[in-house]
Amino acid sequence: MTTNVFEDVIVRTTKLAGLPVLHVFAASQAQLKLPTIIDYHGWTTQTASELVASYPLVRAGFRVILPTAYLHGSRNDGTDLNHHPEHFWSIVGHSVAEFPQLVAELVNAGLSDPDRIGVMGTSMGGITAAGIMATQANVRAGVSLIGSPEPVAFAKDQVAQLPAELAAKLPAGLLTKTYAQLDQFDLSVHPERLAGRPMFFFNGTADQMVPYKYVADFKERFEATPALKQTVFRQADGGVHHVPHRMSEAAVHFLTKHIAQI
Repeated sequence: MTTNVFEDVIVRTTKLAGLPVLHVFAASQAQLKLPTIIDYHGWTTQTASELVASYPLVRAGFRVILPTAYLHGSRNDGTDLNHHPEHFWSIVGHSVAEFPQLVAELVNAGLSDPDRIGVMGTSMGGITAAGIMATQANVRAGVSLIGSPEPVAFAKDQVAQLPAELAAKLPAGLLTKTYAQLDQFDLSVHPERLAGRPMFFFNGTADQMVPYKYVADFKERFEATPALKQTVFRQADGGVHHVPHRMSEAAVHFLTKHIAQI
C-alpha cells in the first residue's frame, strides 16, 4: 500500500446537498478529484465518532465524508432518541435515500471520482452501509461494522421484544409499511445486488445490540453465491458491540485495496 504524506489533514464542518457533514481531506489535495468514502455513525452517537477511521483513509488517498444522520446533531428537532427508539428505521431510511444526493454534489463539484465511491458505517451506520450497497449499484465497495445485512428480520425481532402494552399501540399498517420499505434495501432479500462487489462485515458473536445471528445467517445462506464472491466476513468470538482498532485498520486496508489502488 502506498502511503502519501500530507502537511495537514483538515476536518471541515459544511453542508452537501443541504445536509450537514464533516468533510475530511488532505490540505494538499483539497480540490483534486479523489476516491471517496462516505462513512455513517451509529445510533445517538456523534458524527465525529467516525473520525478514527477517517485519518488513515485520508492518508491512503481518500476524501472522507461523515454525514450527520437524521434527528442527530444539528438535525435534531428536540426529539429525545433515548426515549423514542421507534425512529431508528426511519433514520436509516433517510440515510439510504440521501446517499445519492451527497455523491451527486461531490461529483458535480469535481471533488470525487464517480467510479471510486465507497461506503462504510458502524452499528446503525453499518446497517445503513449494507442498505446502500443493496440500492446503489455504482458504489464500488462497502464496509459494515457491527451492523446487519438483514434489516427486516432485525426490525421484526425488535417489535417481538416490545412489552405487550407498547406493541399493542403500534398501528399494524405502520409495521407493514416499515417492513416493505426495509425490504427494498435488505441484502438478504436481494443478495444478487452485491453483484460480486467487495463487501466487508465485522461483528462480535456476543453482541446484544445488533445480534450476530443476522450476519451469520446471511453468510450461511449466500457466501457461496457469485454475488458474494468478494465478500469478507470477520468476527470476534465473544465480542460485544465494539469495533477493535485492528478491525478498523482491516476495514481501511480493505477499502484501500479495492478502491484507492485501482
